Amino acid sequence: MKYLYPKHFTSSLFLLTLLFTGILSVKAQCPYGYTPGTTFYDTTIATPAGINTLEVKFPQANPYDGMVTCLRLCVSITGVVDYASVENNSASSQTADIYYIRTDQITGPGLSGPISNSINYHYGPYALGPTDGTIGSGPDFISISNDTLLNAVTVCQTINDLDSLYQFYGNDSVTYQYNITAFTNISCTGGNYNSSVATSALVRFEFEYCTCPGYVLPLNVNDFTVIKIADDKAKLQWSGFDDPDNPYPYQYEVQMSRDGRQFSGIARVASESAPDGSYEHIYAAGQNGSGTYYFRIKQLYTNGYTRFSDIKQVQLKASPRPEFKIFPNPSNGIVGIKFDNYQGGELVLEVFNSAGQKVLQKQIQTSGSSYHQVATLQSGSYWLKLTDITTQLSSVNQLIIK
Repeated sequence: MKYLYPKHFTSSLFLLTLLFTGILSVKAQCPYGYTPGTTFYDTTIATPAGINTLEVKFPQANPYDGMVTCLRLCVSITGVVDYASVENNSASSQTADIYYIRTDQITGPGLSGPISNSINYHYGPYALGPTDGTIGSGPDFISISNDTLLNAVTVCQTINDLDSLYQFYGNDSVTYQYNITAFTNISCTGGNYNSSVATSALVRFEFEYCTCPGYVLPLNVNDFTVIKIADDKAKLQWSGFDDPDNPYPYQYEVQMSRDGRQFSGIARVASESAPDGSYEHIYAAGQNGSGTYYFRIKQLYTNGYTRFSDIKQVQLKASPRPEFKIFPNPSNGIVGIKFDNYQGGELVLEVFNSAGQKVLQKQIQTSGSSYHQVATLQSGSYWLKLTDITTQLSSVNQLIIK
């Protein structure tokens, strides 16, 4: 098959079966002298002519089996130019050069950047005679076949950041995108020509977990649930089964994410702080917006060893501000606050005079739309500020005392 310049290469990728082996090449450092281990997966991809992308999947590590301390991903590429040709269509002789450009790239979880390998290769110059009217042969035609340009070129990347390794825990798989981009640039003195190219590869992926055994330091997070208790609030609950005689201290960190990949800590809870081993945390969406919220519990030991729970998700709306009206306003001194369309919660009331001095601060508990008498003030101009303790959202109104 012939193409006009420029020619863009495509390839189809066939994923062979994942093979489990016992190869140990990357060693983890485990707490308290316990023997580290590895779990190794090996897959090979062949690339005959066709599509240029493929999803490569590897199993996640079961969080209850142990701790993942690092991940090493290596890609070994053997690239072949199966066929490249140029044919002169002009009645006069031409000189042709073939420039082959190829990039193999893999992207996916935990990688600081794409794992990639590139090659530029020059074929020629070739003297092509005038067209002889016969396609695919003669002095007006040049071809290259079965030329191996990449011979098991290997590139690797190691992931050992514990906050990045969380995404490799679970009972499903992690997915990487493999992509080949290849094309030829043809330089031909007369400009009247046809060209074609076909290229393939044999690509080996080696995916290796560094592990520490689960019995070293256990994951004491059980029955983790996330329940929506209001449009903007969720209750996280888990049981710890904490052992007060445990010689390895740890604490729980509640983590939240908006995309299910990048998590941040929102609260820390000391182990053994719940006498019955039942823990909970109330989360309010605040100004983080509406949509899906992802949660997990991170168990952090004092020696840096970490374990992660499963990830739970819930749909929340952005938290409303504690909107209120002052009644009456102006007032003769008695100050009341009327709430409308507020779900309720614990609030902090602050009153400031016209000079900006705080003259009153108190906490208010409200269960929804209601009226609260909050203070008696002297004549003057004041500002009242209400802040929701959970969401830290505030509203301010002005008050006049006659």
